[in-house]
Amino acid sequence: MESRKRLTDLRGPQSRIGRLLSFSFEAWLHMLTNRIMVFLSLLYAVCIAVYLLVPGLGTALKVLTAAVWLLWTPQFFEALKGLALVWSRGMAFGHLNAEFAHLYRKRYAKRSGAYAAFPIVVLAAWAAGFVVMLVRWFP
Repeated sequence: MESRKRLTDLRGPQSRIGRLLSFSFEAWLHMLTNRIMVFLSLLYAVCIAVYLLVPGLGTALKVLTAAVWLLWTPQFFEALKGLALVWSRGMAFGHLNAEFAHLYRKRYAKRSGAYAAFPIVVLAAWAAGFVVMLVRWFP
């Protein structure tokens, strides 16, 4: 019988997300909020259904909406960074060789400043929407 070697990730098993912390804080934050959102979204769906049937649960729904909004923020920011990375062809947020980046800019005249600012600007609007939701929504 042939024994097969199991390919393992040197960072540890996938079930232990703490392994990501030493490699990438953003990846760890993404996975942590993703795992919390799995359970919170189920609770949120039940709360919305109950809110539609029983008036008076608006405050609980507002609190859960705020929690979901906050937990979606890292996911949303990473998606925006990914878009900026693709649109700039790796110039924004990429880890390119300095010589290659210089030649790329020289050939295609790509500047990464606007692309790098894009996620920050959209995230500022996202945060402003959160503040407006907290202040203006009276359930």
